[in-house]
Amino acid sequence: MSKIGILLPTRGALFEHDAITAWKLITEMVMICEESDINSVWVGDSLSAKPRFEPLTILGAIAGITNRVSIGTSVLLPTLRNPGHLLQTVNTVNSISGGRLILGLGMGGAFNDAQKQEWTNAGIDYRTRRARFEEILQIIDLSRNNDYVNFEGQYYKLSGMDSVQRSKIDYKVIIAAHARHKLNKQFARAAKYGDGFISITDTPTQLGEGCQLFESFLKNEELQQSKDKVMYITVNISDDEHDSQRDAENFLIQYYGANIWGDSWGPFGSPKKIIDRVRDYYSNGATTVIVRFASADQVNQLRRFKNEILPNI
Repeated sequence: MSKIGILLPTRGALFEHDAITAWKLITEMVMICEESDINSVWVGDSLSAKPRFEPLTILGAIAGITNRVSIGTSVLLPTLRNPGHLLQTVNTVNSISGGRLILGLGMGGAFNDAQKQEWTNAGIDYRTRRARFEEILQIIDLSRNNDYVNFEGQYYKLSGMDSVQRSKIDYKVIIAAHARHKLNKQFARAAKYGDGFISITDTPTQLGEGCQLFESFLKNEELQQSKDKVMYITVNISDDEHDSQRDAENFLIQYYGANIWGDSWGPFGSPKKIIDRVRDYYSNGATTVIVRFASADQVNQLRRFKNEILPNI
């Protein structure tokens, strides 16, 4: 069954609100999702390049006020963190949630000065992030299958890490992979270490190509059918397409500092356009579509989505 997730504005809500008011807005959105047919809520990650609330702290708080929705990171940059502390935090959040955590993981970029400074602020040479990411994936994989973690790599060494805080219900791991990059190793990595993959800005056709590539790395048909294929999209709902485009562009420029992906975002406009796009992703293999609202008015966008779009997809 295809599912819908909502990205919570752990960055966007801080554009126009103080931190306490922003948290109240986020909790309002969480409860709308909890009390509807929305399946999951998600948060993004950044230390300083795109300042926001810390994602795992937020998910721990959300876990304590919900009972039904899954909670996820879309995506967490694990390499910004010490892997020992990361395991402790992830296991704690998953236990608080009763096993509802979905850990979306990405390597993170170094495409501009702000991103490079983010790695410096974390005490990491950005040029080592790929190798570090691979080691952390190995550590997480070990931790999900062992009560104690022992690991020795080039960058990380753990000995006798006790996972006493682990839930009997394990969290899921999904790993970023994008067909548009044409890098088979992204999907091979997701198949080896993950319960699925997550993509952003791929077209529906590209997502379909990614699903086929991902499945080619899995051992059997049963695994293919059980894995998650998650697509993260950005929308703006409005009956006036011009206003919708303008509102979305203003939000995204404030979010990223520039219009970095152009027409890869969207659709912006009528509920029908968004319904058609979500259905298109489903028909190309998505098991979950995560929706982010490119708008300052997050709550009303969510209400319109719940009332006008959700019943029709």
